[in-house]
Amino acid sequence: MRLILTLIIVLLSCPNVLALDVVYPKTEKYSTNSPTTFFIGSADTEKELIINGENVPVHPSGGFAHFVKLQSGENVFNIQSGDETLKYTVISTYKKPVTATAQSPSSSGIKEFGCSKIFLTRSIRSIIRKTPTTHGFNRVVQLGENIPLYADAECGKFYRVNFGAKENYWILKSDVKKDLHEINDGAMIISKEFTEDDNFYTYKYKFIGKSPYIISENSDKNYKYGLGLNFYNLLTKPDVPMEIYFPLQNALFGYSAEYIGNDFILKIRKMPAINKSKPLKNITLTIDAGHGGNENGAIGCLGDKEKDINLDVALKLKNELQKRGAKVVMTRESDIKLGLYDRVDITNENNSLIFVSIHANALPDTLNPLTHRGTSVYYYYPQSQKLAQSILNEIVSGAKTQNDGLKQGNFAVIRNTNTLSVLVELAYMINPEDNALLINENFRTKCAVSIANGIENYLKSFL
Repeated sequence: MRLILTLIIVLLSCPNVLALDVVYPKTEKYSTNSPTTFFIGSADTEKELIINGENVPVHPSGGFAHFVKLQSGENVFNIQSGDETLKYTVISTYKKPVTATAQSPSSSGIKEFGCSKIFLTRSIRSIIRKTPTTHGFNRVVQLGENIPLYADAECGKFYRVNFGAKENYWILKSDVKKDLHEINDGAMIISKEFTEDDNFYTYKYKFIGKSPYIISENSDKNYKYGLGLNFYNLLTKPDVPMEIYFPLQNALFGYSAEYIGNDFILKIRKMPAINKSKPLKNITLTIDAGHGGNENGAIGCLGDKEKDINLDVALKLKNELQKRGAKVVMTRESDIKLGLYDRVDITNENNSLIFVSIHANALPDTLNPLTHRGTSVYYYYPQSQKLAQSILNEIVSGAKTQNDGLKQGNFAVIRNTNTLSVLVELAYMINPEDNALLINENFRTKCAVSIANGIENYLKSFL
């Protein structure tokens, strides 16, 4: 028995004896349109790790990360740890961008039409944007199907559409179809109806035709909370929007807007009944473990997969929330592939109050993994900002991570849910220090408890 215990103690006290392994780049020869890249992997902690003559520190866990600059064309890297050697070839196709010069309207790429053309939105996810690009925070609203739009110009893949006489936006050409009738007399509201139940205020506007619309949060300076709704291109107000404001006594807890037939339905969630002694009691939450199946997500220094880290934390969070009386819906509880909109549908169909998506972070080739650490929490709609901040505060203090910031993120799972929605990046898979935390079960448990604390503290703020 003493011999067995001695062997266990010796094994536990041994340094990490790991074979040299590189998990990124994924292949020994690859191309990147970047002036930099990095190497992520594992090595024996007792041996020197050298990349192209430069000594690279190895974390006590065995993980390492090394950031390198690239020359245009072929770059060869020799990696050595003791007697083990690896050779990688990285081809950089990066070209320094030419400084942009101001363009005149005639050369801006916008082609004006002689007269407006009428199009119909093609799908339930037809996106109206501020600018003719799919990048950045330029989304205005996601319209439903068969809503008429007046286009007066085009630019590349986009049409410019008129919301009244003064507001112009953009929509992808692929998001519309031609109105074969070529006739649109405009839309008209013929009746309004208001109902409420235990969970929602519901406003129904019955239309002849359909009107494009824009919804904005807290848009009236006279009220702290509420929603603004503008209808455009109405027969009665063709040049200016019909502006409607819905003031609320308390913060927003989610809303949805859609056409069902020719009825426009706006549902605003009421403030939930919060139990003073158990704030999470009877609160429905959806927990989303990011990635899954053949979508591994980021790969850690030691080869661990993000999808597994996410799932473990999500399951721990489920147990923690249930202990506090919450009703928990999981988007996945095993290693399965799940689409982004499947996750959204699960959340909306279960009428969840809060949605939390669990992830672990990575970086593009242009950024140094050694200078990025810690936890960040993302929100998309302003209504979710305070919840995101509360969760971030608790993880940083409870799990002792660096604060990587509260951020607004344009992610599909938090942009399309009808509830308070946040996405949590627990730590960086590709940073050796953070990776060592993520593969530690005690750390993952602390993260789950901290997220639950953050949600609970947010709900307590309304008591």
